[in-house]
This record gives sequence, C-alpha cells and structure tokens, in this order.
Amino acid sequence: MAVGILVAYGVMRQIPQREALLSLASQQASPVQDARQIPPGHPTIQLPKEARDFISAIARKAEANPRDIATWDRYADVCFRAAAFDSSYYPKSASAYAHVLKLDPDDLDALRGIGNIDFDQHKYDEAIAAYEHYLSKKPEDPEVRTDLGTMLLSSGSADQAVLQYRKVLETHPNFFEASFNLGIAYGQMNELGAAQAAFEKAKVLAPDTDARNRVTQMLAELGSATPPTLQGSSKPAQAASTVSADSSSFKGAMERMLRDLPIAGPKVASVQWPSATRVRVLMDNFPMDQMPPFAATKFISDLKSGIGDVKSAHDVRAPVEIDICDAASGRVMQSVTE
Repeated sequence: MAVGILVAYGVMRQIPQREALLSLASQQASPVQDARQIPPGHPTIQLPKEARDFISAIARKAEANPRDIATWDRYADVCFRAAAFDSSYYPKSASAYAHVLKLDPDDLDALRGIGNIDFDQHKYDEAIAAYEHYLSKKPEDPEVRTDLGTMLLSSGSADQAVLQYRKVLETHPNFFEASFNLGIAYGQMNELGAAQAAFEKAKVLAPDTDARNRVTQMLAELGSATPPTLQGSSKPAQAASTVSADSSSFKGAMERMLRDLPIAGPKVASVQWPSATRVRVLMDNFPMDQMPPFAATKFISDLKSGIGDVKSAHDVRAPVEIDICDAASGRVMQSVTE
C-alpha cells in the first residue's frame, strides 16, 4: 500500500498503489506520475501500447470466463489503476466490479474497488455505502475504515468521521493516517485542542519528512482564524421541492425525507401523490437494476426507515406505498410498502 494524499487540503487516504501499467505487463517497476499530481486541464496521459494491449488481453479473458471472479477482479483493478492516468477506464473498472458483485455481493475486492472509484469521483454517499458493506464483513481493516472516515469528512459529517478514525486508533494506535485525518476532522468541528493533540501524535508517527512537514503545516493552520477544511466538503444543493418547504405536513415531511436520502435524494425529479398514502417518485438517471446489491439493499433499508420515521412523527398508521419510477420512461423500478 502507498499513502496517497487527497487533493483537498491534505487528507491522507489509503489506496492501492498505482504503479505504471507497463510494469504490469513487463513486471519491471517504472514509476509514473500519479494523475492527482497533474495540473488541472492537463491533457489525458496516453498509456503505453504495451499497457493497453495488456488490459485488452485481460478483458478478453474475462469476457471468455464470465463466472471467473478472480479474473474479473483483476480486470477491474487494472482498469482502476489505468484510470489514474486516463479517466476513460473508470467506467470499465466500475462495470467489471459490478459484474463481480452480481456473482458475489460480498466480494471484498469488488466492494473496496467500487468504493475507491466512487471516492475518486466524489460520489461520497455511494463510497460510504460500499465501504460500510465491506466493513460489515471485515471490520478490523484500518485502511478501509480510514477511507470511510475520509468520505464522511468530505460529505460534511465531521463528527461521524471522528468516530471512524477513533475506532481505527483503538485497535491500531500507531496508524498515522487516522491520527492525521482525526486532526483535520476536529479542526472542522472547531475543537482546536483535540485537533492539536491529534496532529501532535501524527507528527510523532509520521513515516517520512514530507508527512512530518504536512503535519507541521496543519499545526500552523490551527493558529489561523480559519480551521482546516476540505475543499468541496459541502453536500450539493438538492432540487427544490414541489411541495411546500414547510415539512410540518405529512406529505411535506415525506418528500423532504425522499430528497434527503443518501445517493438517491439528488436524483428525485418529482414526487406525485395518487392517493393520501401512495407516492410515486420519479427519478432521473437512477437505474436500480444496475446498482450493486449492497447499494440497492442500503437504499431500500434507508427508504423503509425514513417512511417509518415520518409515519411515526405524523401519527399515520395506514400502510404507505411508494413506487420508485424512472422519470424518462415512467417504468416502476421498485415498490416499497411500509
């Protein structure tokens, strides 16, 4: 593993090292600059022909063996590494991991891989869902739990990120990245004393001079007027509600819940009420049949929990039926009754 630095105010991230693709074919190490160090707007890096041919060969082997999970995992991983230099490989990697998860919804390599893709593409809720499912199977993994914390931090949930980093440090007290990121999380919460303590510990644990200098920089930031923050950490604004913003009514509260759902909320195009307890939710670009099983399960679980909370708050005892529909075709993709 190599510690990467997320381009967003220095949060440390744990990802598989993305060595040159050529070395995968030749087995010779040939370091290539990571895409995150390339200036914005720089043209896509052309992979060497040997690397492209190597990837194509794995793709052909995977296509010829649709139930060979190891080959599909390898193909997905190689595409993910290639995407560090050419982003057109992201969809190929995501598609390959999705194929694996249809065969085995609990495949750890695929769960972590799809989470890393969502991480790279700033799909915070999707990455969180993937990492949480991974950790439900392998809770002791400090690297993935650290990445989960960083996604929570990036989505604006600094308090939840703190819980994850502290959980890592309970079992891995010398895990540098968790200590470093814990300092940033406390800084966002304006708990500067706790942030300083976390950074001081991280400084002791720093694996090299560059990391130690980064910690020193963060300690200096604590003395400024603005605590450390993540660029782009605010959640995107959600679509305006077609129901009154006052969620004191049952319908208003139900729509607010739908629009606040992780992953799905921003995709809600409109909410229709054929009856007092039946809801038709039109979704933009939300193909449920293509969702990884863990993501679909989480969506349904969050939806049912939200329905129950709204019903309880408004003393609605009749069953509530919600149809999740594709906005473009009107097709009902999923019906949920709670």
